[in-house]
Amino acid sequence: MTGPSTADRLAAAYALADRLTAEQRRVQVLDRYADLGADTRRTGLLAEVLARNGVVAIVPCAPRSATAVHDRHAASGTRYVEVSVAEQDDPAHTAATTHCLLTGQG
Repeated sequence: MTGPSTADRLAAAYALADRLTAEQRRVQVLDRYADLGADTRRTGLLAEVLARNGVVAIVPCAPRSATAVHDRHAASGTRYVEVSVAEQDDPAHTAATTHCLLTGQG
């Protein structure tokens, strides 16, 4: 999840994780802000490994950081969806829309 506001990205990421977890899906939010020293490429690698193993990996990050994550997934053929969280939108709305895209519901 990308977007200008860290708070909105995190709120949308955790709201989406809650929705998917309620459906018994395996989900992991890779909140690199919890570890400010986290390397974006390492986070992308971890997301790719989780995704290849059936876990929905949600990575809230700045748009410029998403390129490394996207490239890593594209190189391995691992499914990847980028969602932009706009400041004026409600993060829960963004999470609901993303949930529908990922699950084919709604």
